[in-house]
Amino acid sequence: MNRALAFILVHFLFAFFVSGQSKEDLQQQKQKAYDDLKLTRDLMEKTSAKRSSSVKQLRLLQNGINARAGLISTMESELNLMDRSIQETEVNIGQLTSDNKKNKEEYARLIYFAYRNHTEYEKLMYILAGATISQSYQRYKYLKYISAYRVRKANEIDSLIVELDLQKDQLNLFRNEKLLALEEKEVEQEKLLGQRSRRRSMVNDLKRKESELRKEISEKERITKALESRIREIIEEEARKANSANIYAALTPEQELLGKDFRKNKGKLPWPVEQGIVTGAYGKNEVPGLRGSSVQNNGIDITSSPGTEVRAVFEGQVTKVFAILGANYTVLIRHGEFLSVYQNLVNVRVKTGDRVLTKEGLGEAFTDEKENVASVHFEVWQERTILNPEEWISK
Repeated sequence: MNRALAFILVHFLFAFFVSGQSKEDLQQQKQKAYDDLKLTRDLMEKTSAKRSSSVKQLRLLQNGINARAGLISTMESELNLMDRSIQETEVNIGQLTSDNKKNKEEYARLIYFAYRNHTEYEKLMYILAGATISQSYQRYKYLKYISAYRVRKANEIDSLIVELDLQKDQLNLFRNEKLLALEEKEVEQEKLLGQRSRRRSMVNDLKRKESELRKEISEKERITKALESRIREIIEEEARKANSANIYAALTPEQELLGKDFRKNKGKLPWPVEQGIVTGAYGKNEVPGLRGSSVQNNGIDITSSPGTEVRAVFEGQVTKVFAILGANYTVLIRHGEFLSVYQNLVNVRVKTGDRVLTKEGLGEAFTDEKENVASVHFEVWQERTILNPEEWISK
């Protein structure tokens, strides 16, 4: 095999390996988007069966729109990757075709030389025609080399033809995959247009429910303030017991280590539910249907299926279990200097002082009969500072 062929094969295999990795990443992203869309669709069906347009339904729909837009973006990246693969394969085919042509031309010259010296007598005359014994010997070696070289060239031509056929098959495969991907993208784009149309319809429907929406906002704000106030009271109470302005200054070595481990897992903590959709982001959330209205969220609201178990995101100790009117039970877990907060639980299975492990069940997310879906509110605190939980849990 000549150097050009070896280079082409190495280049192709390297490009294919790198593309394979990228393709695998894109496939994983696509699968996650499909999973999110399926969960969103299931939850939307549950809420639609119980009531007409609601803020939660609209946020579920928006999550579906975001997931589908992300899916289409991933498909576009996949198509770009396919285009690069097609271009690389076309370049390889061109190089292989050129090499094959050169090899055939060289092989033709070898055949012509062999034809002129095809008998043993002609070979002997060619050797004896040397001016010196040394030159005759070199001619003898040259004839042997030409014979072996001709066989090698014939093998190279055969190998190039096989590789060329493989490359052409690969090119056809890439082109077929691209056609299927384009069709898939068109389908998803049509679905996205349908979702956006439905969103506009739901927003208009909610605008006619202004009074009901304002009551929901007021109740949400009351629960948020009550939870924050209760958590701060608990922190101050612990500070008094520790006789320190900073309760965490009195942590045991074990608690300090737990806090460091919690910090190391930022962005990698498991979700407080096995499957769920974030329907209330951290920070200010605009209320659909009420222009200029927003609600402050100190954590994230996660919507899931009825009966969903709520679990600890990290090992720690239960600091407090308490109830808030209209928001069921809240569980606070200490992880050194950090606190994780789980609100809107029923059937709570832990009590103050219990030590829990990562993913250990704490209770059940409350299912709203009006919505027919379960929801849990989740927060992360560091000392007296409220953090963004989405930066702590895995993506």
